[in-house]
Amino acid sequence: MDLIVFSVGNNRYAIDIENVQRIIQAVELTTIPNAHPFIDGMMSYEDSVIKVLNFRKLTNMEPHEDESKSIEDSTLKFLFYDNGDEKFAIKVDSIDDISHVEKSEFMTGDEDKNTSEFLTLSGVIDIDSVLINVIKTIKLPS
Repeated sequence: MDLIVFSVGNNRYAIDIENVQRIIQAVELTTIPNAHPFIDGMMSYEDSVIKVLNFRKLTNMEPHEDESKSIEDSTLKFLFYDNGDEKFAIKVDSIDDISHVEKSEFMTGDEDKNTSEFLTLSGVIDIDSVLINVIKTIKLPS
């Protein structure tokens, strides 16, 4: 399994590369009136309107220091995610690596862990003595 490893604060997460269509530098967003608090806004991309999920908000973290900078000075990234039902972008702090792991390297039991109604983890892996949460699914709040 090939995983994209990304950072949010001091935490590392990984997501199956098959669910990520593209990674781009964060861009200016258009706000959505009355949107869920986890949704930062929307953007036009390749003739589509894409909503952007703020992963820091999803995981109850403080805003990134780059949130107050101009978008040109930001290090934030957008992962274009497709879970089969929905397509949206996920705002993360940075992309760390692409790693290949075997399912046998997962350090948790067989049960998936729902951290919220929008995020399910499938396990934890250890890459170079760093523990990384592996994401099974992310759902876009309505």
